Amino acid sequence: LALPGVAAGSIFTFALTLGDFITPTLVGGAGSDFIGNVVYRSVGVANDVPFAAAFALVPVAVMGVYLLVARRLGAFEAL
Repeated sequence: LALPGVAAGSIFTFALTLGDFITPTLVGGAGSDFIGNVVYRSVGVANDVPFAAAFALVPVAVMGVYLLVARRLGAFEAL
């Protein structure tokens, strides 16, 4: 009974964090290797935009797989 609510809450939480690239710098410091930090450094300092674009697809792919699994389990029928 609670599965649709859990699915909706997790989708809203994870979908909003896909474009969040500056917060890991504030939370983890400049030396941390979060996905956001790697993308941010690749675009800004290293000027390696193709690598940054390819690496930014990792969280998008994870979210896509999660949405497919949630759809398979029928979490969207009750929304």
